[in-house]
Amino acid sequence: MCELVALSRTIPIAALEHRLCLKPLIEAREALPKPHPSWVALFLKAFSLVARNRPHLRRGYFGFPWPHIYEHPANVAAITVEREWNGEHAIFFDMLPMPETIGIMELHHYLRRLKTKPVESIRSFRRLIRCNLGSLPLRRLIWRCLHSLSGPWRARYFGTFAINGGGRHPIRPVTTTGAIGTTLYFGLFDDKGATDVCLTFDHRVMDGGEVVRMLDELESVLNTDIVLELRALQTKNAL
Repeated sequence: MCELVALSRTIPIAALEHRLCLKPLIEAREALPKPHPSWVALFLKAFSLVARNRPHLRRGYFGFPWPHIYEHPANVAAITVEREWNGEHAIFFDMLPMPETIGIMELHHYLRRLKTKPVESIRSFRRLIRCNLGSLPLRRLIWRCLHSLSGPWRARYFGTFAINGGGRHPIRPVTTTGAIGTTLYFGLFDDKGATDVCLTFDHRVMDGGEVVRMLDELESVLNTDIVLELRALQTKNAL
């Protein structure tokens, strides 16, 4: 986490909040038999569908060897998971390429496995453990190189976007939130089916107008494409 904070300090992150009305999505989800697909899985699938068609969400700013913007050809979702390890709660990360090509229930089970499988059995978790065994200067150097020297490396090890169901201002070195990448926060729903969604982004890569248009499209995708997939699951379960 110290290395993550150190990297994120260098990124001029802006935040924009938007209120989404998702009553059709809530009704479609509740119509399914339990266990319902998690909200993180639903937002993950919807955001990746939006990002597939909006290259701004797959871009990252690089200052070395000269200032330039790199556009990754495909989405890579950064998944944050809290696990107990060596008797303490610790934060781990996993990267999921092209989540828009995966079914909602498959995404739900994938997220569940990250929470329940033994920590040492997950490759990305083992890699983080190995990185933490080195000295602080060595860890900082490794993280800085992976983040700053190559666009493909950054996407592979940090993702092009992150989804967070927790804090409004998550710390992530991605474009949406701030490296290559974007971080999307969503909160609780009110009695009308609305929730506040906050996108943190690197202002060097995109402006607020693009973010507003993206969040409007996200609401539409959640209430159409995702609802249609949930209804297809309902029909399949009824057969």
